[in-house]
Amino acid sequence: MVNETALIKKCQRGDRQAFDDLIRLYYDYIFGFLLKSTMDKDLTEDLTQETFLKMIWNIERFDPDGRVGFGTWLVTIAKNSYIDHLRRNRIFLENIEEVSLPDGKDITGAVEQKLQYQEMQAAIDTLPPEQGLAIRLKYVEDMTLQEIAAQFGVQPKTIKSRIHDGTVKLRKKLLGKDG
Repeated sequence: MVNETALIKKCQRGDRQAFDDLIRLYYDYIFGFLLKSTMDKDLTEDLTQETFLKMIWNIERFDPDGRVGFGTWLVTIAKNSYIDHLRRNRIFLENIEEVSLPDGKDITGAVEQKLQYQEMQAAIDTLPPEQGLAIRLKYVEDMTLQEIAAQFGVQPKTIKSRIHDGTVKLRKKLLGKDG
């Protein structure tokens, strides 16, 4: 079983194997996040490498016992790397009012969907790391239980249980906010 906090603390002490393990654990997640943002595989590979280099350089600043989850911290680094790339190359994102969606959806619906996605991501960040990451890998990265189990070094039934338990917690949390 992967203990994310122990890995992070080992990284903070300079353990190279722990860095390898942490990168292996999060690589597909960060790559997928960036690919959805950039829509460019080559750029995504570069930005993913840049993200993990920044993680290595700044790991001592991360508080493994703090309120921010490690996955959220890494996604923030990835997002900032992408924004830096856009600025370096003088690429400006379109004004949201001028964006026309190719499938005919209205912009309000798209914004609401994005806000719901962000709320779900924030809720996932409150889960224990093993559950949150398993849910992301299954539903965001579309990995199979066997692929996720191999990444964690556990049996697929363990991953299925983590996903189930995490989903139950998410449902309670999200329904509790609405009700």
